[in-house]
Amino acid sequence: MSTIIILGTLFLLLITSFLVLFVLIHREQSLMNGREKEEMKEAYQKEILKAQLEMKEQTFQTISQEIHDGIGQILSLAKLNLNTIKLEENNAAISKIVDTKELISRAIQDLRHLSKTLNSDFLGQQKLTESVRFELEHIQKTGHYTATLKIKGDERPLDPQKELIVFRIAQENFNNIIKHANAKSISVILDYKPNQLNMEIEDDGAGFEISSVNTKGIKEKGTGIGNMYHRAKLIGAEFSINSQLDKGTISQLSLTI
Repeated sequence: MSTIIILGTLFLLLITSFLVLFVLIHREQSLMNGREKEEMKEAYQKEILKAQLEMKEQTFQTISQEIHDGIGQILSLAKLNLNTIKLEENNAAISKIVDTKELISRAIQDLRHLSKTLNSDFLGQQKLTESVRFELEHIQKTGHYTATLKIKGDERPLDPQKELIVFRIAQENFNNIIKHANAKSISVILDYKPNQLNMEIEDDGAGFEISSVNTKGIKEKGTGIGNMYHRAKLIGAEFSINSQLDKGTISQLSLTI
């Protein structure tokens, strides 16, 4: 009788162990499937974003070429025609013609700058520090800002696609400052560490309360800040923004290299 009880107990223990093992295996498979689905979803989203960015870059390239070959040449011809006009010194139209030539010259310079910064081939021939400095110099020439660039460590070449995206993030940042910040100074730090690039962009503008803005809304694609977050995510970089009213804004990007 005791033998039967022992065998029955062993049988129940075996069944229980089997059921526990089955549940654990099933749970582990579910977790793995969940992780795989998340990884596939993330990979898919990255591919979509990459395709969107490539389409934007192609559009930028086309616009850059049109500016260079079309609008730029037309303005150059207009300036040339104005230079051929000869008027007597006391003619009242002279000052207007001089002012018009200055405006056309300024427009030509701005379009040349725009054409270059939209052209990914041109940017690909520049170091990241050179591209950022070129952008800051143009901003400073407006006379409305003091723009500085500080480089720490030894600059090393990045993957061309990643370098272009880092520059586009900086460019988007500058555009946001010009449009919204009402700032007087813009400072950029590019810090090259052995295995990491850190980029910090700071302004002394009006700032804004991060807590008063819906975080999900900030990071939605289509907004300036959202574009920076999504570009950073595409290259595996960490991106953050800190801001306070009347105390300016600091954005930071960290990229493993």
